[in-house]
Amino acid sequence: MPTSSPGRPRSAAAKRAIVNATLAELEAVGYQALTIEAVARRAGVGRPTIYRRWPDRDALIVGALTATVPQPAAPSTDDPVADLRTSVATFISGIARSPAARAVLAVHAAAANRPDLRTALHEHYLAPRNDALVSAIERARASGAIGAGVTDEQVRDLLVGPAIYRWLVIGEVPDAGEHEVLLDLALAAIARDVSGPGSPAASGAGA
Repeated sequence: MPTSSPGRPRSAAAKRAIVNATLAELEAVGYQALTIEAVARRAGVGRPTIYRRWPDRDALIVGALTATVPQPAAPSTDDPVADLRTSVATFISGIARSPAARAVLAVHAAAANRPDLRTALHEHYLAPRNDALVSAIERARASGAIGAGVTDEQVRDLLVGPAIYRWLVIGEVPDAGEHEVLLDLALAAIARDVSGPGSPAASGAGA
């Protein structure tokens, strides 16, 4: 029976070592310069060990991000608006305040010019986290906290957009107090009815 080389981690330990090495390489050299060889060397494994789990470099990178930032569960209490606030905070913390935050930022920047990477990042990393947020939005809508004519996408953009903008463009995330203020402003905005006569949508405001 074949055995691994002395000192080399196996199975779950090998996966953890590879994930940690991938994140470390992303922070050290960035997306463009990251190589499978460097990850394998840092993790103390052979290249075949990596390729058995991930077929290529982009799959490895997205897999490392997914493994590091757990998918949040949508809260469900008697206060749908409070649950929505919690979901937004969890969504932002999971992406921007996680141990992989700088790696996530590097991959997001690279994905802007790489459609395949952007698709994989959305499908495996962002979409599952967005699902929990959408569930909270739907419950808040059912409670009457979201105005008629306001779409789920608009709610998401208003609640999450300011913090993500600050993180991606400025390189910082609002602290808890400032984020609460941003949420208060966004919740007040999405509570407006934008579907009736005289509403911005009906009057063509901003056109």
